[in-house]
Amino acid sequence: MRLRKTVERIAGGLLLVFAFLPIYRVLDTTGEAPFRQASVDIADVTLELVWWGSLVTILLAGLLAHLAGGLPRVWGRWFLARIEAVPLPSYALGVALLGFTLALIAGVGLFDGFYTNVDEIASRLNAEFLASGSLVGILPDLPEAWLIPNTLMTGDGFVSQYPPAHLMVMALFVRLGASVFVGPTLFAIMVGFTALALPRLLPNRVGLARAAALLTAMSPFLVFLAGGALSHLTAGAAGAVCLYAALRARDGGWGWGVLAGGAVGMMVSSRPLIGLILGTLFTLGIWVAPPLTRRVGWWMRRALATALGGIPFAIGLGWYNHALFGRVGAFGYLAAFGEDHRLGFHRDPWGYSYQLGEALGFTSTDLLSVGVQFLETPLPLTALVAALLLAGRKLPRGGGLLIGWALLPVLGNALYWFHASRMLFEAAPAWIALGVLAFAELGREPESGAPPVRILARNAVAWLAPVSLVLAVAWGVPERVRTYRWSQETLDRITQPSIPTPGPAIVFVHTSWNERLSASLQGAGGMRQDSVISALRRNSNCSLHQFAVYREGLARENDASRPAPVVDLLQGEGTPPGIERQAVAPGATVRLIPGETITDACLREMSADRFGVVALAPLIWQGDLPGVDRGRPLYVRDLGPDKNARLLAAFPERTPYVFVPKAPEAAAELVPFQEGMRVLWGG
Repeated sequence: MRLRKTVERIAGGLLLVFAFLPIYRVLDTTGEAPFRQASVDIADVTLELVWWGSLVTILLAGLLAHLAGGLPRVWGRWFLARIEAVPLPSYALGVALLGFTLALIAGVGLFDGFYTNVDEIASRLNAEFLASGSLVGILPDLPEAWLIPNTLMTGDGFVSQYPPAHLMVMALFVRLGASVFVGPTLFAIMVGFTALALPRLLPNRVGLARAAALLTAMSPFLVFLAGGALSHLTAGAAGAVCLYAALRARDGGWGWGVLAGGAVGMMVSSRPLIGLILGTLFTLGIWVAPPLTRRVGWWMRRALATALGGIPFAIGLGWYNHALFGRVGAFGYLAAFGEDHRLGFHRDPWGYSYQLGEALGFTSTDLLSVGVQFLETPLPLTALVAALLLAGRKLPRGGGLLIGWALLPVLGNALYWFHASRMLFEAAPAWIALGVLAFAELGREPESGAPPVRILARNAVAWLAPVSLVLAVAWGVPERVRTYRWSQETLDRITQPSIPTPGPAIVFVHTSWNERLSASLQGAGGMRQDSVISALRRNSNCSLHQFAVYREGLARENDASRPAPVVDLLQGEGTPPGIERQAVAPGATVRLIPGETITDACLREMSADRFGVVALAPLIWQGDLPGVDRGRPLYVRDLGPDKNARLLAAFPERTPYVFVPKAPEAAAELVPFQEGMRVLWGG
């Protein structure tokens, strides 16, 4: 028992450090590492909010405690009594419907039905092909017209890099014509099963468990993410089902282990790392907990049931990987980005070193972000959980699993080179539940005869919860909504243009030269995305354009006799000296080497971007795809007159248009194909 408390206090002390100190400053931002610099900049703003917000919250709570005593405890007892009186199935259904409604409002009302992340778009393209009955997309001979980040060409065709479970869920909704409901439905399942599971996990804190489930349904962070269709939602929903089923298997029949095993398989087949971490915790972590007097047969029945539920998913995942990427254990991530995409300390796929220092720095940014964002409170959840571990009494039954649920994903993600607050989405219910326990424990009724200072302190802690929630509603959530709201300029570029003529159309979207180069090197050039990312950073656009033309000719003619243009393909950090970056138009930049010879072909590519560019990804999923004809326009990348002619020949039944700005600073507009080619390419 003493050892456990020591471990809790160490964890609490570390969380307190991460909650209030700029550990992220260990990140090296001296080189050209935009992701690192952006992470540090955001962390600086977040840390300033944490310090000032915490100070204001604590001062207000202290003032209210002086004026009104422990009134929040009266409110809290009344509220908990009301929610405990509702039958649990009805309560779980109610919070599930609340989560569904809020997520749908976010997706339709705030995001206008658009995706906010390229991961969602890549998954949607894959889901479209799956919904049409094809494992992959079969493209014409110009895959670079469709390739976007996180998609790739395999020997069989066009796919995304993601595991199959979430793709199949998206495909089901696409097939039903209800893709807008993907996120809200998965979130409702996650919230509903969380509401069923938490009272079983915390049998001595049932009211607090129900309050935590309600806050989970109302979490702005979770709701905004649930307005989209990221794979975190499938993993989160499966995780909640797994937790509930494992608790039922612990308390009753072993047959619940089948559902728990299937949910683990669903998690792993959606997000492998988090699935393995939480799947193991939610089964073994529950069944191995005291009492340890159960017989061997008890364990064996649950182990076999779990295997029975999980094996079909394991077989399906292995078959999918083998069919598309050549090996049972070869995920699409590795096919797209190579071995540097794996867990561990090594060079990341962008060419930068990811070692212990980077893991520490990025983990700091993760904890800072989620501490505020999970509930948009200025007093971070991480600080509350730290205070619970440092100053609280013994954790209630089930509290240890909550700690593991909250912290193990943080430790697991420290071994992964990509960091964003959404990577801890599946752990959010645990953080919220621990925050609720912290408020209740630290703000409990003072002992009879306690000194006035202790009474005032306890009352102040009791006021922290209502003050934090009021500040979140009045300031935190509106500010977050403002950051998510589309600007008119962005809406102009991601909204489908109106097609002026009846019948099928093909719309050439004029993307940047860098985007055209990336797609060409991956498509006809056959390069992996990690190599392309580094090559774009370490070469001038003109030299890389000549290299792309060479690679395309090599692939088309299978003739290696011509000498290859000299380019820097080193997977290294930063940009070599002598390469300058210049803006061509809003959203379009090029890299140049002073004194280099700019060919006519390069000048033509650069000039084509002079009025501005439009990204393909936000538009491509809204239209038809090759082999998926639903009467919508077909959006493709403008690759210049010569390559565009090949696409016109492949789709002769479609009327061609170009989507492009026609003047500097102008909004993109739909123009007839020949006019667009003349404006952009001079003919």
